[in-house]
Order: sequence, then structure tokens, then C-alpha cells
Amino acid sequence: MHVLIVESSQLYREILQQSFNRFRGVDFTLLATQAEALAATESQTFDFVVISGQLSDGDGLALGRHLRQGGRLPLTPIVLLTSSPSAELAAEAERAGITEIFRKQDLEELVAFARHFLDGQQPLRCRILYVEDAVEQRLPLTAQLRDWGAQVDAYTSADEAWPAFLGGDYDLVLTDLVLGGHMTGSRLINRIRRQDAPRGRVPVLAVTAFDSPQRRMELFHLGIDDYVTKPILPAELRARIHNLIARKRAEERNRELLKATELGVTIVDEEGFVLSMDDNARQMFGLFDDAECRSFASLLVADGAQSLESLFWLIGRGSVQRLRFNGVHRDGHVFPLQLSSQEIEPADGGRRFALLTRDISGEQTLADQLARARDTAARLGRMKSEFLANVSHELRTPLNAIVGMSFLLLEDPLTPEQHELVRHIDAAGQRLTGLIDDILDFSKLDSGQLELQVVAFSVPDLLGRVAAMVEQRAAVKGLTVRVEADGLPALLCGDPERLTQALLQYASNAVKFTEQGSITLRGSVVETANSCCMLRCEVIDTGIGIAPADQAHIFESFRQADGSSSRRYGGTGLGLAITRELVELMGGEVGVSSEPGRGSTFWLTVCLARADQPLVMDCPAGELTAVQFAERFAGRRVLLAEDEPVNRELALSLLRGAGLQVDVAEDGLAAVRAVRENDYDLVLMDILMPHMDGLQAASAIRRIPERAALPIVALTASTVEGDRRRCFDAGMNDFIAKSTMARLLYPVLARWLSHERQVLAQTATTRG
Repeated sequence: MHVLIVESSQLYREILQQSFNRFRGVDFTLLATQAEALAATESQTFDFVVISGQLSDGDGLALGRHLRQGGRLPLTPIVLLTSSPSAELAAEAERAGITEIFRKQDLEELVAFARHFLDGQQPLRCRILYVEDAVEQRLPLTAQLRDWGAQVDAYTSADEAWPAFLGGDYDLVLTDLVLGGHMTGSRLINRIRRQDAPRGRVPVLAVTAFDSPQRRMELFHLGIDDYVTKPILPAELRARIHNLIARKRAEERNRELLKATELGVTIVDEEGFVLSMDDNARQMFGLFDDAECRSFASLLVADGAQSLESLFWLIGRGSVQRLRFNGVHRDGHVFPLQLSSQEIEPADGGRRFALLTRDISGEQTLADQLARARDTAARLGRMKSEFLANVSHELRTPLNAIVGMSFLLLEDPLTPEQHELVRHIDAAGQRLTGLIDDILDFSKLDSGQLELQVVAFSVPDLLGRVAAMVEQRAAVKGLTVRVEADGLPALLCGDPERLTQALLQYASNAVKFTEQGSITLRGSVVETANSCCMLRCEVIDTGIGIAPADQAHIFESFRQADGSSSRRYGGTGLGLAITRELVELMGGEVGVSSEPGRGSTFWLTVCLARADQPLVMDCPAGELTAVQFAERFAGRRVLLAEDEPVNRELALSLLRGAGLQVDVAEDGLAAVRAVRENDYDLVLMDILMPHMDGLQAASAIRRIPERAALPIVALTASTVEGDRRRCFDAGMNDFIAKSTMARLLYPVLARWLSHERQVLAQTATTRG
């Protein structure tokens, strides 16, 4: 194959040559001028020509016109390269006989375009059945086909060619339509098309001396793939043969790919009767030959009319639709299969369909295993949650008693020595409580069981509450705690409890690792978009600081700044890891900047939504003492439902110590009965109780019309995620963990004993 490139730029000529080198057996003639091109085409023929639009001695378009219209290259593809194509240039090129115009930068597209023409010049490498009764046409064309690389079996009549076709494996049938003998070319084509695939789908190229619209329509209805008119132009014939052979090779590749996918192919008529099956289909159903199966429906499990209706619906669709059936193997075992249908060209006038079957036993087994694994994982998850709840309850019940009783003792007059001993007991209890909280939170985060709530809250108030929680411990060390919250939005929506937990971890660490100076809690909005804003909170201390090498690992699980920290200050190394997980769950990030000996700044960002409703303010931040609480709520009547004696005694001491009138119910049934018979201002309800638990009791109370607005506060040792939601779903108004009862009981009760909160409870109940 010979390619002519006419381009003034030597660099671009070399680029073109390098691009065309990917074609096998191509020789190049590289020229720079129009004169050189005209001289070369006088003595040489070319298979593809590329001409630059601008040449040093003339116009590329004029050169192309001269080569085409001057008869030098009447059929050779000529491509014109230009830097600025236009509609006018395209029209001129069309009149000049230019095959196509390309921009010089579209080199890859040019090479792909040339491939179609250059591939057509490759040896045909195919077997052709040629039928022509005129010897003066048959002999030279047979020789020409063989020169092109084809293997040719030539016959003078269709009667001779038909047996050869049945016994041979041909890539193409080239036949004249008007033949001597009993069988015409049209009848030969008709017989070929009545054969089953793939033999019946062999490409047919008809030769005719009569080229009219009616004749062309008849030939295509007969099933030809293409036609050529007499007298035959060799270049045109070669192009048409190349096109048909390329399509046949593509179909063969598709069939091989189909075999590789282990799809079974069954050819059926529109009634579902089997006409043929390939090896994959026979193997799938355990059949030895097609005759063993008359109807495809017999290969499916007879599980009612719906199965057969689905089969015939699928066949009738005639397009690729996938349905699930159960197939029956020859040995009787049933297996799941996927079935799709594709209508194919009929061989005898009737409709035919290819049913593609795929054994999905392996996939079904895997799906069943995955389903069982999911069920097992879910069951183990539930067991883990129940185990955590039980362990939490068993650990917290005595621990809450220790913390609560030490809290009560600290309120009583003690000698300095006694006060110090009780303070140590309280500190140890608080440390154990924090350790249990960390382990349970880490477990829930690790298993993905922790969920966030979205409520409106005040960030300044939240920062104030965190500061109040560490203020007493900071005061013991002589530290001052400040809050900087200027310029924050009045309300934001998110999970205040988890944000408090994260900031409290920062603040507690700041107190722990700071011996003198101050601790500052700062909040600011760093980014706002639509209805959301990015809140940044910082806890700044003047403590011991963190070495740069340790800062990269400080938020990893079970990691502390150095090994001595755990021995000197205590802790598991889980707190900051939990903070990181919580903040990432809220769509934010964590970080630290620190210098040894000069303090640290721990920061976090969270994405929060702006609230569109006014906030119903909580009680003042910080802890309420019994005296402060009694000044506002002494004499109010409260029902305490608690079955565990130690916890009941602790709650009674706290409630009565604040001047409240308290009745006691030791199970849920007694609590419902007491509420029905008495007027209470609030119910403090344990969750785990005999006879009727706290959730059932709350639901029963909500069904009493005159008690629908009665505030119910849950009291539980469990901290497993989901308990809060279950309490609210049962009709409770708030939630106190027993580990925080001594510190949070008075603020929470004050929130719901106020007149405003009773109105809010009434509204919430009415809406529910």
C-alpha cells in the first residue's frame, strides 16, 4: 500500500509519517510541493493521499482537483488538511472531488479515517462461493478475487453451487441473478436464507445488470446484504466485499464472546417450540441433542400458569428482556436461570427468537450466603447492643450509687479529712463513669450504631454549659475559665449533646494538663452558605503543650502524647479519638496547634443549619444546688418510678433534699395506677422495671386524657444509642442518664416544672 503525503513543513510531514506507521505494509512518499506531487503521480499509483491546503508553490485544493479530474487518481481517497475549515471551503472541496477535509490538529481522527480505506487494501483472507454462468466474466473476476487474497470456488450454475454451499464453510456468496439451469440466483439466495444460523446468515452479494428501485427493493426483501451492478468496477467490488467480510468477522467474534460467557442459546418459534440449541444450552439442561426437547416450556418448572405466561410474554416481546425462571435439568434437579429473548431474522417466513439462558446458581448461592451473612451480622449487632446495654446497666447501677452517695455526702458537714476522702471517692467514680462512657461510645462509633439528632440550640449557651462543667475542677487548680462567643447566630440546628461531648473532652483535657493560667472556649462562624454555616470551636489552654511529633497521632485510638501521660494523668487514649469520630460524623474536622511549654489550641469545625424558629430557652447553664432549686419549686409533687433500692434511695435523697413531695412506685403498673389516681407535677420514670417497663408505662399514661400534658422524664442507666428515641416515641419529654443524675437532675426537673414547659408539653402531646 502506498500513501502520498504532500506537506510543505518537514516537521509535520514526519509527524504524519509517524502516525501512519501503525499500519502494516505501508510505503510512504513524502513531498513538499505541488510540482513534486504532479510528477510522482505520473508514474506511480497511490492508495491514500494527504495534501496540505497551503503549499509553497500553489494551492492544495487546486492540486487535489487536478489529480482527481485529470484522471491521475480517479478513485483514490484524497484528504485536504487546513487550519481554518469553512462551509465555503467544504463546498469547493466537494466539487473538486476531495474525499474529506481535516484540521491539522485533528490527527487522531485523520488516522482513524484513513484506517477504513487502508484496511480495505489488506488481503481479503476469506472463502468465496462465486456463481456466474458467463465464462468471459467468471474467469477474470475469479483471478481478480484470488489476487486480492481470497479463496474462490467458482461455479457456472446455482444447481452446482447449492451442494457445494451445504458442504462447505463460506464467508461470502457472490452470485449473479440470471443463471442457466433450473435454479436462478434469486432461488439460491432464498434457499440460503432458509438455513439455520450461522450458515443461513452468510453474507450474500448479488450481481445484477438491472439497477432499478423496484429491483433493488426485491433483492433486499429476498435477504441480500449488498449488490453490485454490471459491468463490475473492481475497486467498488473489493470495497463491498471488504465491508461484508468485516461485518461477518464482527458477528463471529460476538458469537465467540457469547460462548465465553457460558450463555446458552436456544432458537424457538413464536409458539416456543425448539428449533435448535447450542452446546452451552444442551449442557445447561443435560441434553444430548436438540431432538430431546420439543417445547422450551418443558425445560422450566411448572409452577403455575404465570410461569408459562411470562415465557410467552418474553418470546412475544422480541427484544432483550431479562426474567427469572427455574429450569429443570435432565437428572431432575432444579436450578435458577436468567432468560432473555431476541427476535432474529426468519428463515422460512415465520418469526424466530433466540432465547439466551444463563445459569445463575452460583450467583443465587452467593446472594443467599450474603443474605445469611447480613442476617447474622444484624443478629450479632443486636446481641452486641443488648450485651452493651446489660453490661452498662450492671456496671452503672452500683457506680451511680457510689457517685450519687458521695455527692450527697459532700453536701453534708464533714471534717476536712472526711471531706477529702469522699472527694477521692467521687473522683474515682467519675473517672470510672468516663471510662465506661468512652468504651461504649467507641464501640458504637466503630459499629456505625451512633446516630445524631437535629434540634435547635444556642451555641453561646452550649459553650457556657461546657465551661460550667469544668469550672469547679479548674477553680481547685486556680485556673480561670472564659467563654468568647460574640457574633454567633442566635440559633443553629444540630446535635448539641454530641457537640457538648466533644467540647467537654477538649475542656477536660485542658484542665487536666494545665497547672496555671487560663482556659478559653471560643466559638466563631468561619463560612456561611445558603442556610448552613461552618462553626469553629476552640479550647485554648496555657498548659504543658504537645511536641510536634506527637500532634500527628494525638487523635488516634489508644494514643496519648507520650507514654508517661497515662501514668501521670490517667485516661485510655480514647477520648480524642471519639471526638474526631463524632465531629466527622457531624461533617467537620478536628485539629490542634501546640508548642511544648506554651499551651495548646484544640479546635473543631461542624456543619450546622440555621434555625428558623425562636429557641425555647433552657434553664440557666451550670448546676443548680438543692437550695436554688427549692427556692423555685419546693412543694411540687413528683412520682418516682424506680425498682432498684440504691438508685431509689439516691433519687429520693436528691428530690426530698430540694423540698419536693415524692411518691414512689416500684414498677410500671404501680406508676400508671398512681398517675391515674393522683395529680403530679412530674413523673421521673426508670426504664427497666418488672411487670411493666418505663416505656410501656409512659405510653399508658399518655392514653389517659387528663394526664396527656404531664411531663415524664426518663431515668436510665443505659447509654446505648436509640434509648433516647425510644423514650420520646413512648411519649416521654426528656432523658437523664443515671451517671449524671446528681449533676443534671435539678436543671432538667426545673426545665419541665416551669409553667412554660408544661405548656410546651401540652402542645407537643396535642400535635402527636
